[in-house]
Amino acid sequence: MWIKDSFVKKLVAITIPVVLQNLLSTAVSSADVIMLSYVDQNAMSAVSLAGQATFLLNLFFSGITIGTTTLVSQFWGKHDRGSIRRAAFLSVIVSVAISSIFGMTVVFAPEWLMRLFTNDTDLIAYGVIYLRIIGFSYFVMGVSQIYLCILKSVQQVSRSTAFSSITLLLNVFLNALLIFGWLGLPRLGIYGVAYGTLIARTAELLFCILDAVLVKKIRFPGMDVLPQRGLVREFSRITFPVTAEGLVWGGATAALSAIMGRMGADLVAANSVASMANSFATVVCFALASAGTILLGEELGQSLFEHVKRHADVLVKFAMAAGVLGAAVMLLCYPLILHVVELNDAAQQYLAVMFAILAVKAVLSAVTNMMICGIFSAGGDTRFGLLCDVFSM
Repeated sequence: MWIKDSFVKKLVAITIPVVLQNLLSTAVSSADVIMLSYVDQNAMSAVSLAGQATFLLNLFFSGITIGTTTLVSQFWGKHDRGSIRRAAFLSVIVSVAISSIFGMTVVFAPEWLMRLFTNDTDLIAYGVIYLRIIGFSYFVMGVSQIYLCILKSVQQVSRSTAFSSITLLLNVFLNALLIFGWLGLPRLGIYGVAYGTLIARTAELLFCILDAVLVKKIRFPGMDVLPQRGLVREFSRITFPVTAEGLVWGGATAALSAIMGRMGADLVAANSVASMANSFATVVCFALASAGTILLGEELGQSLFEHVKRHADVLVKFAMAAGVLGAAVMLLCYPLILHVVELNDAAQQYLAVMFAILAVKAVLSAVTNMMICGIFSAGGDTRFGLLCDVFSM
């Protein structure tokens, strides 16, 4: 039985918490889409377009976390805690620098960003309101996202998942209170989404700080944390290609959003809902790839090359099964989504076509995501993924 295999046991132990975390993260975005659809369809569309800024920032985070996970997992396999601390410190510095640039751009130039994605004046006005508030959350995410990534890399997945889960549940609760004005609070609409997210992200950073101070699993003592030249070079070798890959893919996605933003609010609204459903359909695939990077990286750190080859095959089979399952669930839930989300007739027609296309994409991307973001990244090969995305995008 596969489940009795020690690798599969570890895979399941890491994947399930990550799946739960990703489900909650997707649920927050989905809750925002659903709640705003009852307030104003244009507000929902505007948040979807404005969210491209967060999406692009997350691509940078993805590149940094893949590089961090690859290195930290291998150091963990070698029991080299000094190198883990240095890699963690380097990752935080890079992450804070990038998130600060994004934060200042979004806070001080929101209208310019919105005009990149749409020429609809109503959508621009709503998006500016949202971005000027949400931009402040980027500054705190620069630390918290990397800290949670490092916890997973040293196989402290349960704590990382717990912090993220509490944050996301708090986010949904605050958004509902502030959007609809429950419990005597003012009805803030689109302002409520932004303020709720900012408060929740700040709480997440506080959880990370308390964990670092009290548990002390990850420490940055004295000059010991300063990264050596070889570590910086290896971190750059892994991180730069995967970040560039993400930007190529993200750039194409953002361009698609800009095209749709100029085709009308109905198409943007339909895409918001379709993207939400696709995120649910692919959570297991992304979680498996993340777990694969951690486990294969640990085995590579111990020079268990035959184990890595055998377990890479197992990961691909799991990914294919997860992709098929996700696509099936997505299609089965289509009628339910039409009852939950408020869309006009034109948006519903767009949505039907999008669902069919994204269901096929969920199956195809499951294996490629595992190979590029999971198996190849575990071995430090991130250039092949960049070449693939440059060609396909």
